[in-house]
Amino acid sequence: MTVNDQLTHGGVRIDPSRAHWVMWGEIDGAVQQQVEAEVADHLRRTGEETLTVDLAGVAFIDSGGLRLLCTAAEAKPTPPRLVGAPTKVVDLLRITGVDTLFVLDT
Repeated sequence: MTVNDQLTHGGVRIDPSRAHWVMWGEIDGAVQQQVEAEVADHLRRTGEETLTVDLAGVAFIDSGGLRLLCTAAEAKPTPPRLVGAPTKVVDLLRITGVDTLFVLDT
């Protein structure tokens, strides 16, 4: 999925050929609602393949974005690999106690 970057404040680009997402901008409840069905479908289609999520372009994340990440962790047999997570994202994962659900590659 490619969300029209000019009409939104953030989004998730889903690679249809492999288990890979790129999150960018502000990942909030509005983004979560917009992409959750496609994210769920992508997680099913990629099965046991380890998901990699590029977070380098994330400017802000709230509980909606956290929910997307936790949904991925619950759906996959191996912890998703988070790449380039900004300090504020890592801090949120640690504060909420879910950092152990992921492999952090910052």
